Amino acid sequence: MAAQQQQSGHRPRILRIGVLLGGKIVEERLIRDRISVSVGQSMKNTFSVPVEGLPLEFTLFNLDPQTGKYTLRFLPRMDGRVSDATSQVLTLEQLRSKGAQNKGEYFEVPLSESSRGKLTIGDLAVLFQFVTEPPRQPRPMLPASVRGTFADRFDPRLSVIMGSSIIAHFAIVIFALLMDVDTDDSTAGRAFNMTFKPETYTAEILPPTPTEKAPDQGSAAGSAAAEKTPEKKAPDRVVPTKNEKPAADPNAGRDAQAREIAMKEAQALALANALVGEDETGTTAGDMGNRRPGADLGQQIADVREGNKQIALGGNSGRGSRQNGDPKTGTGHGPGVDVADAGSGVGTGKTGETVPTGRISVSSKQAQEDTTLSADAVLGKIQSAYMNGIKRCYKQYLLKDASARGKVALSFTVNATGRVTSGNASGVADEVDSCIGGLMNSWTFAKPKDKDGEGTEAPFVITLQLVPE
Repeated sequence: MAAQQQQSGHRPRILRIGVLLGGKIVEERLIRDRISVSVGQSMKNTFSVPVEGLPLEFTLFNLDPQTGKYTLRFLPRMDGRVSDATSQVLTLEQLRSKGAQNKGEYFEVPLSESSRGKLTIGDLAVLFQFVTEPPRQPRPMLPASVRGTFADRFDPRLSVIMGSSIIAHFAIVIFALLMDVDTDDSTAGRAFNMTFKPETYTAEILPPTPTEKAPDQGSAAGSAAAEKTPEKKAPDRVVPTKNEKPAADPNAGRDAQAREIAMKEAQALALANALVGEDETGTTAGDMGNRRPGADLGQQIADVREGNKQIALGGNSGRGSRQNGDPKTGTGHGPGVDVADAGSGVGTGKTGETVPTGRISVSSKQAQEDTTLSADAVLGKIQSAYMNGIKRCYKQYLLKDASARGKVALSFTVNATGRVTSGNASGVADEVDSCIGGLMNSWTFAKPKDKDGEGTEAPFVITLQLVPE
């Protein structure tokens, strides 16, 4: 029928559907193709509507492939009305009682090309009717004068530059292919042959000298064997001429390398003997011999003997040795020491008087800022590396005041390079504070960093307890 209508000049009637939500139209479409129309919450439907109570997929208008006509399918919970070709309006309730086929989950009723109606379920309302297909609107196009031709899309100057470049490149490639000559020798081989003249050898091949063997005349068998036995030819000998060089020995390179290694070892051994080697007398003749411990002891003893001096051990105290009555070593008494060494801080003042050594303990530790360098790490470095210097400062002051005690507060800042700046010590006495403060300027620690990993400064306060013992 559609073909007959097109041949007769009449346009076919198509389905026009409008979807309303809450009384407002949200979509309107003309179904130009003869296909089934579905409604549901899934995106696969012709009309996707997220309405409660509507199934995921439901074919609302089903196309019969045999007749090419539509049938209306509606659910039992749907409401609405449908008008047929006789302009009679029937509600869905009336269609359920008569005229509609019960398919179990839905009802189905045939539609004509003049049918129209309205179906509602919740807030969803579907309006439909059959209308004459309107002509398709052509695609909007610019006028030909504005569009121009394909050649107008290219810039003339750019086209000339690109064409010239392509022609030049192809000409260079063709010239390189035509002028390229295939040779067996490589570039390195040709350069070598042009630089160095290869050596040539000439050889003269001498003819073989036949050897005659006298046949045994007394035996006929011997003569027959001599006739059958062929003469043996001497091997060809190659006799070099005067201008000819001898053949290269394959082991010559290996022997030369071995001789070179042996020569280097001999030179190294000679150098070592010149430095530390001993001569025939058993003494070191090299320059290093003058630098060995005790190297000139023999010469010194000889000089003493030439001066008619007597050599004795044990400090010439006259005490006998362990066996023969000679002087013993290590049994004499040195001069008495009345004053202690100020550098060590440990010793005796007068005979019988002892100076207290002093004991230093940690009273408190504190980091002024939060960095990667902690107070425990700083204190550990001070106890392991710098505590002896602090003890020396305290012991030097104990020589003056043996009862000096108290707390010393060490305040300093570790900069981004790990060195101590602004070092200050305050506590027991000015001499102790200045001594410790001078030592703090040379202290170094790990480089402190902030939370972002960048170098920063870290101030610390360490308090030490100084007690004499």
